[in-house]
Parts: sequence; structure tokens; C-alpha cells
Amino acid sequence: MNIECDFVWPESDNLDQYKAIFVPALYAAPDELLEKLKQYTANGGTLVATFKTAFANENVKVSHEMQPHILSNCFGISYQQFTFPKNTGLSGSIINGIAKGADEEAEAKVFMELLMPQEAEVLASYDHYNWKEYAAITKNHYRKGTAIYIGCMTDDNTLKAVLTEALNSAEVEIPEYSWPVIIRKGTNDLGKCVRYILNYSAEEQNVVYHGADGTELFSEESVQDGDTVTVLPWNVKIIEEV
Repeated sequence: MNIECDFVWPESDNLDQYKAIFVPALYAAPDELLEKLKQYTANGGTLVATFKTAFANENVKVSHEMQPHILSNCFGISYQQFTFPKNTGLSGSIINGIAKGADEEAEAKVFMELLMPQEAEVLASYDHYNWKEYAAITKNHYRKGTAIYIGCMTDDNTLKAVLTEALNSAEVEIPEYSWPVIIRKGTNDLGKCVRYILNYSAEEQNVVYHGADGTELFSEESVQDGDTVTVLPWNVKIIEEV
């Protein structure tokens, strides 16, 4: 989705500089880190975590308290059971927002937690005769922030919809282009902004350039804001702003 990100260390003490933090399957973590993530959310951040997060401490000792450990109030949920999905679809507001004609059916895969919402809004539930009373994906407003919990492995379209919901909550601008077009930028030794337009596909991609006027470094051609840049298969264009 072309959202630039950092990898954050558990020891990092500057979490509040980030609009959103994504926590994928943080199975084992010390209480101090979980408290730090909880405080980050309370201060106004957007926290997104997946199943198997906050299940055990740093010594892999499973918590005897309500799951997810320490973060239950933050996410506004709890659970006592988990299982492996079989013929388990997903339904709910986040699923209804997915464009019709998507290649994949919305479904739970690999692993699922049977979430019991407390204060949280249910974005998706399990479409299954035995699990329909449980939530699959939830969203909670915790003090000044927002906490989204993904209780199962999902199909790609559902995951993208949830990430879009989270990024909108965090007021992160979502770029026009997404994979296979990847756009990155940085600053070179001359102090100039450099934009990289990468094509991760076997097809030619036409991308509208947005930025200050510059020069494409391979061809040495000038590029202006609004120009269409053609990137050959498995290739890259590098534009240095003037």
C-alpha cells in the first residue's frame, strides 16, 4: 500500500512519534512492553494487533489472566478459546465495504480466536453455525486512541480493508498507487529529495509523478509534477528533485 514504516525495538522510548503501530503475532513479550503499547494508545496512537499477541511473557510463560494479557481493556475484548477454522467465513461492516467481485471470499484461515467484545465495536464476525456469536475483528476507542484487533488469519482483501480502516483512523494518507508499483523517497548526500518508482511485475506500469520538478537519473530526462512515468517490467525509475 506504499505506506512507509520503521521497525520499532521493544526498548524504543519514542513510540508517540508514530501515528500507528502494527503488532503482528507478538506471542511473547514482557509486561513492560505491553504497558508501553497500552499507554501509546491511551495517548492518542492507533494500535493494530493480530491473533497470538500478548499470550506469554518473555520466558514464554502463558499468562493466567484474561487474554490478551494487559491489553484486554485497551482492545475492549477478551477470549478464552481458540481453534483452527474450517469452512469459516467472515461477515460484518468491514466485509461489506470490500469491493464486489473480489477474487477471494472473506474467510478465516489457519488460526482463529473466539473474541468476546466488551466495549469494542465488531468489524467482522465468524460466519459459521458454531462460532457466529464470537467476533473475529474488533475496533475500540481507548482513551485518546484507537485499538484494532485481528483475531484470525484473513484473506488478503479483508486484511487490506482492516489496514485501510486503521490508517484512516490514524489520519495517515494512503497513496494512490499500491503493489506492484512501490514508491519510496529519501534524501541524498546533496540534500535533494530522491523518489524511487519500482515495478515489481512482468507488465509495464504507467505512474503519474507527484512531486517537485526533477530529473530521471537513468535517462537524464526532466520530469514535472503530473507527468506520466513509464516503468518497464521489473525495473525502476529514480527521480531527483531540482
